[in-house]
Amino acid sequence: MKQSLIIIYSAILILVIAALLIGGGSLLSEGINISIKTAMNSGLMILASFVIIGQLNVLLTAEAIEKWLQKFSGIKAVLASAAAGGLFPGGPYIYYPFISSFKDKNLPFYIFISFIFGKEIYDITRLPMEAGLISPEIAVIRYLITLPIPIIMGLYFESRRKDGSNNNYS
Repeated sequence: MKQSLIIIYSAILILVIAALLIGGGSLLSEGINISIKTAMNSGLMILASFVIIGQLNVLLTAEAIEKWLQKFSGIKAVLASAAAGGLFPGGPYIYYPFISSFKDKNLPFYIFISFIFGKEIYDITRLPMEAGLISPEIAVIRYLITLPIPIIMGLYFESRRKDGSNNNYS
């Protein structure tokens, strides 16, 4: 069993015991009902996410990525990876499994870093929410201030690769 499953099932066990001790079977039942409703509401999105992951993994083959890397290298690859990360749809349940496939496709680490930082910083779907909740001016300022971070990180790790530094995924 994977370590993450052991951790999550341990947390479930602790919470079930706590619910039983605090409120008995009725509190436990209420929590399970909420969990079922949440799972049902999220199920279609999660299913769609896994279909997207599967399709991206078969469309973005090692050969396609190799062609892309021959066309784009250095700063071009960093900029393209950061932009792709920012435009990549969905939340972590979509892009974490997708980026785990980078390791299998032997992508350079600087591409991996640029993509992750691009996703976390440039996430285009977050801009309307930030603008609506805070203000458009502050959202734009945040984007402008953080704009160079994925590029700087990608270039840093790309320069380490050229220096022959240990630059793998582990």
